[in-house]
Amino acid sequence: MTMRQIGTFALQIEPATTTTPTRVSIVVSGAPQDEQTVIHLSPDCVTLEEFEGQINGLPDELDLLRAEARRAFADNAGHA
Repeated sequence: MTMRQIGTFALQIEPATTTTPTRVSIVVSGAPQDEQTVIHLSPDCVTLEEFEGQINGLPDELDLLRAEARRAFADNAGHA
């Protein structure tokens, strides 16, 4: 298994074996590197199409978080 860090995220790559295909997943960089504590942001993907689908879904999830943060800040406006 290898990790390729790209900013906040890293690409975890598990090379193909005789019984499994290559698998990649998005993980949080800087997180512990042992298999028990890696924080995954995507499931293991065995095709580029699967992986691209995971990447394409991230902006939608981030937009939901942004909207929730806006509500939280708006609710607390004037309470500082």
